[in-house]
Amino acid sequence: MLTRSRRVPVAVVVAGLALVLAGCGTGFQAQTNAVYQASIGTNNRSSDVEVLNALFVKNDDGTATLSAGLVNQALQSDRLVTVDAQTLAGTPVEVRFDGPVSAPVRRLATLGAKPQTIISGEELFAGQFLNVAMTFANAGNIEMQVPIVNRTAMYDKVASPAPAQAADAESQADAEQEEEEGIAPEETPATEDASGR
Repeated sequence: MLTRSRRVPVAVVVAGLALVLAGCGTGFQAQTNAVYQASIGTNNRSSDVEVLNALFVKNDDGTATLSAGLVNQALQSDRLVTVDAQTLAGTPVEVRFDGPVSAPVRRLATLGAKPQTIISGEELFAGQFLNVAMTFANAGNIEMQVPIVNRTAMYDKVASPAPAQAADAESQADAEQEEEEGIAPEETPATEDASGR
């Protein structure tokens, strides 16, 4: 039989064990063990080259610039060689990619400081997600859904295309749309030189 002086320490030990064991009841899916993504952009860590905080920032001309961080975890350098995009419904999006982009070993390479990857199209709007495929020379193909966001003060450092670049991307998109619709391109009449010939 336990005396009163022994009951108190036993009760304290039992209560302590109950608290400790209750904390283990959450298992391996405890909130403290989950990956936390505070940014708006999309992360993909499934390959040797990790793509971090990928998003498209809308530009004033209707295009959008890809902003992302590339971290090469492999033991050899890599490079981004192509970027393709389409809507979630499967409609191709016009992509102008000025690559390749180097991904050095164990260093952060950023996309967006220069207008290296610009998308354009009439169906693009802030809040939309696009299926994006990035192809690396060594790491291969990385696919992810990337959001489009409005340009705010937070994204001031993301490059906008120069006016000539934007016009080129838009005219290329128009030409491709006309080609799909079977419209022949307009022929430009020959101009006369200064002598009237």
